[in-house]
Amino acid sequence: MKFRLARSGQITAIRYYKALSDSGTHTGRIWSATGTQLAAVTFSGESASGWQQQALPAPLSVQANTTYLVSVNVGGYFPFTDFGLATSIVNGDISSVADNNNGVFGSPFAFPSSSYHNSNYFRDIVFVPGLVSSISKVSGDNQSGSAGTTLPNPLLIRVRDANNNPQANIPVSFTVTSGTGSMTPGNALTDANGQASTTLTLGSSGLTVVTVSATGVGSVTFSAIVGNAISAENEQAGTTAWRIINYVSSTNPEIVGYAAAPSIDKGGTLPFMISLSSAGQYRIDVYRLGDYDGTGGRLMGSFGPFAGTTQTACRVTNTTTRLIECPWTASFNLAVGSSWTSGLYVANLTASASGRQSQIWFVVRDDASHSDIVFQSAFMNYQAYNNFPAGTGQRASLYDYNSTNGQRAYKVSFDRPFTAASTDPYENNNPLLYEHHLVRWLESQGYDVSYVTDVDLHTTPTLPLQHKAVLVAGHDEYWSLEVRNALEQARDAGVSLGFMSANIGYWRVRFEPSPTTGVANRVMVCYKDPAIGDPVAPTYLWRGPQNNRPENALLGVMYVGDNSDTYTGGFDYIVARSSDPYYANTGFVNGSSVPRMVGYEWDAVVNNGASPSGLLVLSQSPTNATTVAPNLPAGSNANVSNATQYTAASGATVFASGSIQFSWSLDSTGVSPSRESRGIKQLIVNVLSSMGALPVTPASDLVVP
Repeated sequence: MKFRLARSGQITAIRYYKALSDSGTHTGRIWSATGTQLAAVTFSGESASGWQQQALPAPLSVQANTTYLVSVNVGGYFPFTDFGLATSIVNGDISSVADNNNGVFGSPFAFPSSSYHNSNYFRDIVFVPGLVSSISKVSGDNQSGSAGTTLPNPLLIRVRDANNNPQANIPVSFTVTSGTGSMTPGNALTDANGQASTTLTLGSSGLTVVTVSATGVGSVTFSAIVGNAISAENEQAGTTAWRIINYVSSTNPEIVGYAAAPSIDKGGTLPFMISLSSAGQYRIDVYRLGDYDGTGGRLMGSFGPFAGTTQTACRVTNTTTRLIECPWTASFNLAVGSSWTSGLYVANLTASASGRQSQIWFVVRDDASHSDIVFQSAFMNYQAYNNFPAGTGQRASLYDYNSTNGQRAYKVSFDRPFTAASTDPYENNNPLLYEHHLVRWLESQGYDVSYVTDVDLHTTPTLPLQHKAVLVAGHDEYWSLEVRNALEQARDAGVSLGFMSANIGYWRVRFEPSPTTGVANRVMVCYKDPAIGDPVAPTYLWRGPQNNRPENALLGVMYVGDNSDTYTGGFDYIVARSSDPYYANTGFVNGSSVPRMVGYEWDAVVNNGASPSGLLVLSQSPTNATTVAPNLPAGSNANVSNATQYTAASGATVFASGSIQFSWSLDSTGVSPSRESRGIKQLIVNVLSSMGALPVTPASDLVVP
């Protein structure tokens, strides 16, 4: 019988079951797995049948987790049970080996190596565990450093016996079991003090776990991190005060405002334009959004009180395109500290007299950052749905449904407050609905991430090239030519793309300066209808014949349908291709279901000849579309959602989730019912790892590749 031991110790005797007619001399032997005889004893004083036991001349020291073999010769008769050793038999520290070649036999007194039906011939040993040794960490745990640097302190362990004496010459191995990095040396023997050590050179990012194993003793783990601004930032005290619970009135808002730009580089100054319904005092509280131990935000500064005024009424500055602008002067200049961490920010405006509040949204960039991930916030989309009115009450967005008399605008201005941040907080096109959920989860896991807006990619298309991956969440429906080109060029340069949403890059837009102030990129243009005709560029569907650049050529999928039941609705995410490495450690199998994760708009694979080479389908989720997207190729199925991935020729990975509310499966704060899924969180850990991004503070139930 081949066997292994859970602990090191000594074999003191050999046992076997004697058949009634078995006669002659019986010799028991212990062998190594390779056929070396380690001990032998001749039985004496045997009974006629039954179990026999004979002590070895001297106890045989053996190691834990090492295969050995025990044999006893026979005189012609022997008991056996077919397939008795096909599965492991465990008795305390002793376990038989289930390798489909146990129950071995051979010529008398020779090393047995043949097997028939893994039969059990009833050979056994008497084992006495040794005194329990222990391994412990001495120093070097929980260090941090920059990517590619060697940690200053070695990872040092000590092995002691049960009497607390140092044990020398114990083999020790050092292995990176999570994350990246390398060690010198990888193996060592403990010295006279029972100690052994290695030096760790950090990998490119995230958390590195090193397991140190001492043969026959046990193991310990060391952790080290490539520190980043996000993990440090989220150690700061958080608050829930960023949430507004007393929004301004919908018809005559007490206080509203907007920023002079969607984003600002850290260390810069961002003007706020603020107007009150009547003159009075107000204050400003600025928060950075993140995780912060589940609170969701951190107070960066409180300003005021200030004396506020009623600014010039917003007005229609182009009746043909229904462009509405609010030509206000700067009320406050926010000095963004050079130490502020890149991120999504809100400025809460509070009118002192009424206590009513609204928000200004903006992003703090770090233009010098080379973070693993850059997060693209969908400000173009938020402006497309924004219908903040003129002083006459006329409203106009890029949509008929929320524009006065059902007459949408062809041009919208960033020089006006967002209705979703003020008079209509239930408008679901805002960064707090989908983007913040992904941000909370990314930052809770300590990913190295910095932030920009889609307008920043429009003005600086090379921004993605400073990073390993670009993540898009939210409802990023509107892209300029510059944004589309920037993302394609990034992919082709080896930058990975993660689309954690749906209906992405659907409409083409362009930018103009404000006709009132002359400031560039303050007016976004989208005519939508080729019959109306944009005189400058085809600001219509990207998939339409005028542009002929369907979304799936980049994403792998494209918008096919929706069902407007946003919060309580949704369709189950159904796993496909569960053997894909992206599903490692998720526990998913083909057909596994994640409830209500798909909606309210979704994407799918379509057969239009534009799908990227090597596209792999990761989910096949049935849906029920109440709206079917236009310009789909014949035979398309709008009642299915697909998550996909492909690897570009550059080596870049492109992942698309196929669902707008996908980020709720990572963080469902404020969402009922919750969509959070450990399996989906593990999926995204695997996706981001393939893109070169590793977490510093991963949840304990997640496995970092």
